[in-house]
Amino acid sequence: MTSLFSTAILISTMLLLTACTSKGSLQPDWVNGNASDYPAKKYLTGKGQDSHQAVARDRARADLAKIFEVSIAEQSHDQITYTSKSDGKAKVVQMDSETGREISTHTDQIVSGIQISETWKDPKSKQFHILATLDRMKAANSLRSNINQIDEATAQSIHHSKNERNPLRKLGHANKALQLQLERSAYQKHLKVVDYTGMGLSSNYNIPKLANDLDGLLQRIHIKIQIEADPIGDLSNIVTGALTNTGFSDATNSKPDYLLNTALSLDTQQDHQGWYWQRGTLELTLFSPDKQETYGSRRWSIKVSSQNKALSEKRVRDKINQLLNKELRHTLIQFGSAN
Repeated sequence: MTSLFSTAILISTMLLLTACTSKGSLQPDWVNGNASDYPAKKYLTGKGQDSHQAVARDRARADLAKIFEVSIAEQSHDQITYTSKSDGKAKVVQMDSETGREISTHTDQIVSGIQISETWKDPKSKQFHILATLDRMKAANSLRSNINQIDEATAQSIHHSKNERNPLRKLGHANKALQLQLERSAYQKHLKVVDYTGMGLSSNYNIPKLANDLDGLLQRIHIKIQIEADPIGDLSNIVTGALTNTGFSDATNSKPDYLLNTALSLDTQQDHQGWYWQRGTLELTLFSPDKQETYGSRRWSIKVSSQNKALSEKRVRDKINQLLNKELRHTLIQFGSAN
């Protein structure tokens, strides 16, 4: 009786082992199709394949993360068109680099939630097949929490802007509200990816309106340019032209809200090949009209060359004109955001 019982156990064990081995050799449905255990309504999935398991895992994660990488690439070039109330012209507002870094950081957090859920080795090819998954609900909850925090911060920035008396600080708060909503629009794109319904969360704030409000505040701020040092000439016209393009008002013929002190230092040298090198620094500092308060200062390095001295000085002027037309608006707004 005992012998028969032992034999039965041995046979059952062998059958069980045979079944496990057989099951492991069968190709799972997700290798060439959808994963039935990880339905699309609940999971995002990615697949990887390689003869080395670690490489296959990395490829599976990368395959899933690619969804968000594409979204990030799109957002880095995002431009939202709006119409300025003052002149009726179409303008664009674009995410700045700081906002882009914050979005990338949060995307990394989402991607870190990717799990390696299934592994299968093809007995013939010896290739590892890996299935990576991301729980839609967990990722969506994280994004919704972040979006809600952004909306709360936007409300605070708008409140501070309305109640601030200092024009530059008022502008800084308004710009913060705009940048927050640009950041939110990027997270909303992510949320539409992980939210199976593709709905996301609607916003109570309108980005074109926030941009128009910012333009309106810019026009109310009058800045007077003061040239402290100009070794090449025409610096005043260059800075005035760049200031006009920013949307701020030039206070040459009116009472200023702020003074923009501008100083250019240059070291001119000629090398043994006859090239004239112009190296120096352009520095802008924003003061209160009485110079009792400093709102911010920024420096740019200048380096140009030419075989003609006059042409090297022209290239300095061109370089400064290019720099200021590209960065003066953002620089002045940041002075308001820093205070």
